[in-house]
Amino acid sequence: MARKNLKIGLVGVGGTAQVNHIPALLKQEGVELVGLVDRDPEKAQRVAQKFGIPMSAGRIDALLDLEDLDAVDICTPNFLHAPMAIAALEAGKHVLCERPFARNGDEAATMVKAAKKADRTLMCAVQHRFRPDAQLLRKFVEKGDLGDVFLAKAGWLRQKEQWDSDEWRRQKRESGGGVVLDLGFHMLDLALWVLGQPKVESVTASVHRSRKGEVEDSATAFFRLAGGAALTLELTWGLLMEKDFAYLNLFGAGGAALLNPFRVHKGMHGTLVNVTPALETPKNQYRQSMEAQIAHFAEALRSDKKPMGAADEILGVMKLMDAVYESAEIGKEVKVG
Repeated sequence: MARKNLKIGLVGVGGTAQVNHIPALLKQEGVELVGLVDRDPEKAQRVAQKFGIPMSAGRIDALLDLEDLDAVDICTPNFLHAPMAIAALEAGKHVLCERPFARNGDEAATMVKAAKKADRTLMCAVQHRFRPDAQLLRKFVEKGDLGDVFLAKAGWLRQKEQWDSDEWRRQKRESGGGVVLDLGFHMLDLALWVLGQPKVESVTASVHRSRKGEVEDSATAFFRLAGGAALTLELTWGLLMEKDFAYLNLFGAGGAALLNPFRVHKGMHGTLVNVTPALETPKNQYRQSMEAQIAHFAEALRSDKKPMGAADEILGVMKLMDAVYESAEIGKEVKVG
């Protein structure tokens, strides 16, 4: 028997949706993208025509009223994530929500609660976990190839001009915060996931705001992990260099690994050996990981299994984001959990 197509609607047709989500949804077998919604209904209509999607509207209700809609993909500015996810869940739909999951831990907690109550899947877009190099790195850690990892360093330093495009990102009410929520959520989630979700005991952080900004555009944070290991995070939207700089470096008692470019070295029989596996890097790693994530979301819905990046798992990362802001504000270490 042919399995029925999953019908998915998407909200927020900005750059993220047009470049990544919509093409990935359209490419996915057994998934039908049935409608688009945007605060600007004319924009929604233009994008729907461009991609050949049957329905467009200016309000999410029009989408939720569609017969046999299975799920909603939310790509709106951050302040709309919680209300729209909750509306969709209450209407009995599954939800995939762009990162950062919400503006803060409290909002994320209300989303988790709504998903439990509706008995629906709520997943956060964590497409960096679907990168082949990240998945390989996690296996190395899991197998103990690096020995006890005592230090992890993660960072995303982005060139200045790229980021001046989206006005809402710089407004605290709409974004909830600056570079910490935007790039920090991404890198912290990735680092903790690769390390096997160790317990974080405390956070010490410092943020920097340029004169004109409502939100921080640079930040540094230090996370103490259970068992004595440490994780550092460096972030900026204001890098003055010729290209972006994103990394995750792990240092262990038995070896070390770098992501971007992917390299693994192990100490073996008293010598240092490069054990980096050959990896075919797709031309557009971001797009490919997005497609893998959409496939995973669809599969989780069909098999009724918990997806990677499920809401309750992401709630912990959101609480750590809160702790970063709190530590920066009071100028002290903040204990977690």
